[in-house]
Amino acid sequence: MFHNTKNIFLFILVGLVAYSCESSDTNETDQDMHTDADGMEIVTMLEGEETEMYSECLGSVDNQFSSGVTAGTTWDFTVHFLDSDCEEIEHDDHEGHDDHDHGDDDHDDHGDDHGDDEPYLLIEIADGGSTTIAISLEEHDDHEGEEHCEDFTTETDCGMHDECEWHADDMACEDAGHDDHEEVHGYTFELETLAPGTTTFTVTLMHQGHPDYTSAPITIVVE
Repeated sequence: MFHNTKNIFLFILVGLVAYSCESSDTNETDQDMHTDADGMEIVTMLEGEETEMYSECLGSVDNQFSSGVTAGTTWDFTVHFLDSDCEEIEHDDHEGHDDHDHGDDDHDDHGDDHGDDEPYLLIEIADGGSTTIAISLEEHDDHEGEEHCEDFTTETDCGMHDECEWHADDMACEDAGHDDHEEVHGYTFELETLAPGTTTFTVTLMHQGHPDYTSAPITIVVE
């Protein structure tokens, strides 16, 4: 009787330890995928240089949008999220942050368009601001069988596509204009200034149905 009781106790103990380890691994995986940001910055490329247009981190804000942006122009921006040292948080290449089209008018439907584990940007313009600016995120056509520049393995095949260029040093085909020394990581969006006026917009990093980070209202003055 004693031996049977001891065996039952050991079986229960082993089961509890195994469950604890599995639960711990799951929690660590979930945490690894979570973006623990303390700030963000919005940058654009001007004359080959990355230029900061907006940043906020630990209470400090620098907003170049409020200085005035010319109406009738289109800008491509990249959002970097910042850690507790206000340094950029690096992201893995497989995280397709800018791979989906999230217009500000249809943001209520975004939760149905993403896998549970895929973070994405949600950008919302203040009421009435849609006549001043328009914001959209790049749509990524990630269809099966679609060819990309990196799929072409010879210089001849690469040269047949205007959007691609051959890099002899690496013996690789890459997107035209790609700079090996200036690899961009982040979430991108396009902003078009429609007419003079002042409005605000917010940038939110959504993940698993909830925001990982939401910016303060960002004021933009269109002249």
